[in-house]
Amino acid sequence: MHTSLANVLFKEQKVAYLLVDEHLTLFEQGGDLTILQSATPFSLHCSLLDVIPELIGSEDLLQEVLNGDLPRFELENLNRVLSNDEVHYLNVILLPHRPHPHDPAKLLVILADISVGTQIQQTLTQQRNELGLLKQRLDETNKRLEYILQHYVPREVGKALMENRIVPRLGGEALEVTALFADLRNYTSISERLTPAETIEILHVCLDIACTAITESGGVIVNYMGDAVMAIFNAPDPQVDHAKRAVTAGLRMQAMAQEAFQERNRADNPAASLYFGVGINTGQAVVGNVGAQGQYQYTAIGDAINVASRICSHARPSEVLIGENTYHYVSQEIRANPLPPMKFKGKSQEMTVYQVTGLIETPSYYAAQLSSK
Repeated sequence: MHTSLANVLFKEQKVAYLLVDEHLTLFEQGGDLTILQSATPFSLHCSLLDVIPELIGSEDLLQEVLNGDLPRFELENLNRVLSNDEVHYLNVILLPHRPHPHDPAKLLVILADISVGTQIQQTLTQQRNELGLLKQRLDETNKRLEYILQHYVPREVGKALMENRIVPRLGGEALEVTALFADLRNYTSISERLTPAETIEILHVCLDIACTAITESGGVIVNYMGDAVMAIFNAPDPQVDHAKRAVTAGLRMQAMAQEAFQERNRADNPAASLYFGVGINTGQAVVGNVGAQGQYQYTAIGDAINVASRICSHARPSEVLIGENTYHYVSQEIRANPLPPMKFKGKSQEMTVYQVTGLIETPSYYAAQLSSK
């Protein structure tokens, strides 16, 4: 190969070479020697170990390469500080070199400047590390956000927000929903005889009963109103049996409350006179976000919701009352007694309300309790 052409290739590929005799003394060099211009200069006839001190202690291996017992020996990513303080990285390959069989053994040392590739690899590694740390922080943020959402926003609503199925802006969509209102009766009167700490403790117990019954039936609690709870079914996720789910939640709530307050007949029990009244109604409502100044609440608004609230206000202790629309959905699946038509505030006509005593397929503890009265 023409010498000038070889030099172009050496320079383009940033490769240099050294020839070393059997005494490891440098006697020839060539190629792109700029990659060897380290802050500690060297010259011909110096020791290979002075040029590449990383080989110190490997003299036996070098002799094996010289003798042909070892076909090659490599060192990777050796760093060199150049005279301009730049750091370069070299790969070193040592090969036996004997052009003619009777020539003395020599070492061919090939040095390749891999600084660009190494720097790119280091940059990529650093970026991967930074991305890994960023992902970890994002995961921690998402877990904290999920934790916060599930404690301040209904789980189903939080999931829909995270999946962008609910957009955090005012407004909503018209849907058929079943609304459930549960009101704790006699809470105000007994709270007068208790300390604030005792009052809130009892309230937590009662609200936990209501919430458990609702969520286990697939409902979404959208509002706490002192000692009352409002929940909706069929939103944000559709439920073909939303009316039955709501009725099941109401019956389950009453059964759980009676079990929790089984010692209510004790005179010293502050929860002795606590009961839930439950009202349920089905109809069209606007379901979405209401609020102002960027503070939103996911809820349902409409006449059907107002009627559910009115029904709840007429429910006696341990009663589950449902509106006529709800009854049409579940009439074949529940035991219910029609009550005399009721006149609700804001309604021009009287409405029929039904007292639910149980589910047909599974007579409940609540139904048994009612039938014994």
